[in-house]
Amino acid sequence: MNRLFMLATIVSLIMLGGFEAQAKDRGAGKHWVLNLVGSGAMYESTVPDIDGDGHDDAAICFDVELYDANNRRLVGTATDCLSMVTPVGTGISLVGTTYFHLPQGTLVTRGNTTVQPVIQNTMTPSGQMITHITGASGTGNAILWGSNRFAGAMGTVRLSGMVDMTNFAGNPGDPIVFDCLFVIDLY
Repeated sequence: MNRLFMLATIVSLIMLGGFEAQAKDRGAGKHWVLNLVGSGAMYESTVPDIDGDGHDDAAICFDVELYDANNRRLVGTATDCLSMVTPVGTGISLVGTTYFHLPQGTLVTRGNTTVQPVIQNTMTPSGQMITHITGASGTGNAILWGSNRFAGAMGTVRLSGMVDMTNFAGNPGDPIVFDCLFVIDLY
């Protein structure tokens, strides 16, 4: 009887290890869907080198709240910094550097972002009017650096966002209202 119990325990542990390995293969704990939400006042700052000259680059930044998109719980704050802002046709091209400040550490991502005016009346589920849609994605590593749990992290990042730039004229203190989803897959 003792051997039967021991055998059952060993088989259970082997199966549990197999399930854990399968969960890791599916990216469990490495798939983040974060919602950057709220109004942030613009301030000038710098971000790590973008153009390869070895110097930090100028940016305009905004601090807003950060929510887990799955359960809508506040999980931290985010700093969204915009650099190399260039008008293109009716839209804007820019490089976005986003700092996710979470209890597990800080994760810093970067992406080439497109901003386009909405062509239909658009409103967030909470009733915020939207003036522009934003988007960024890529297949390569979009993680600049991380701390604590995110130290040495690499992964892809996708941005699907909505912003209200009604009161933004490009001056320090001017607000942009954000409702942006970031899908982060660490590998």
